[in-house]
Amino acid sequence: MTDKHITVDSIRWHSVLPCLHLLRAAQLALRVRVLLLALLTVILFSAGRVAINSLPFVNPDGFGANFLVPDVERESVALREVARFRPLPSIVPEESMVIWNGWPSPPAPGWLGWPLETVHAPARELFRPNKSWVSLASAWTRLLWALLIWGTLGGAIIRMVAVRFARDESVPVGRAVASSARLWQSHLYGPLLPLLGIGILSLGIHTVGWLERGVGNSNGWVLLLLGWIPLILGFLMAALLILTAISWPLMVAAISTEGSDGFDGLSRAFGYVMNRPWYLLWLVALACGVGLIMTSFVWWFFDIAGWLTGSILQLPHSGTAVWGEVQAALRLAVLVSYFWSATTVIYFLLRQSDDGAPLDQVYIPGPPPKAEPLPLVGVATSQQPVIERPVTEAGEAAATQP
Repeated sequence: MTDKHITVDSIRWHSVLPCLHLLRAAQLALRVRVLLLALLTVILFSAGRVAINSLPFVNPDGFGANFLVPDVERESVALREVARFRPLPSIVPEESMVIWNGWPSPPAPGWLGWPLETVHAPARELFRPNKSWVSLASAWTRLLWALLIWGTLGGAIIRMVAVRFARDESVPVGRAVASSARLWQSHLYGPLLPLLGIGILSLGIHTVGWLERGVGNSNGWVLLLLGWIPLILGFLMAALLILTAISWPLMVAAISTEGSDGFDGLSRAFGYVMNRPWYLLWLVALACGVGLIMTSFVWWFFDIAGWLTGSILQLPHSGTAVWGEVQAALRLAVLVSYFWSATTVIYFLLRQSDDGAPLDQVYIPGPPPKAEPLPLVGVATSQQPVIERPVTEAGEAAATQP
């Protein structure tokens, strides 16, 4: 019996390991159109946060003094630049020169999920005990603003990235924003439906507590008999809250990629998270690794640019604070662009793994269908006269036969 050897000439690694498509997320995120849209998103989001902080019932959250980023981030950036860019003595004693001696340093890993944190932070405020009506109104205002901005403009970024990833075609910024703006209601009620379900479940827990407090001298027997109700409802609320917190970016990706409504985005996101949890965890870990590498070199580029500009200007005053804000906005724009680009690629990979949909399948809105003309009935009109044949005796006999 002879052995048969199989020679492999080439391997399509993207087919063998589909997760390698996440390497394209960095390339897709650094496209000029996507970065410009991400920069516009950061500016509008930050301007809205400043306006929200000026409302009488809202407590400032760090965006009042700084237009674009919290004070903590600016201080950390400044300290890092001072530590990494310091003057070193040259060979000539009477002369000195500034030599860059730093290495690419990535931002904190938490900043890779900055859009996700802007939604989670006000949502956590809703579930804090002993909250006042002022804090509740403040949390709802911030949450709705974050969902609206990320759903509309973040969805436009996803739209551009999805078409480029699936079909290698470009979508104009205006068309992407218009397409996503038509779905703004879906982007809102998609994640709000689980919160509504949590609110309904919490009514059952409040009912048991009201019965326990309302019955005098119960000595806890009401809770002893009905305590299983808040226990089960608490488990359901926790599961629903965790699913919503994890799958919200996938909801935005599903609605923008498929051109569907909030119900479809919610069902797809929940289904992919529950059916492919370990694959999702692996994709998220790989996306974080790629994002840290990409942002390290982007931060390095920004640091060198700022160091060169500052060393040449050598201004003692802070007249360049505005341009410092612009650089901070560019940093956040890179994070926003990569976050939604990686989310888009992860959605495509999860959809392929769970539904078997090809990676080149994306919804493309076409022109409205044209109204088809009604079918013609009868004899077509003509300018030529119709000549009738004379009736013969044979024809009359054939017509009268049964």
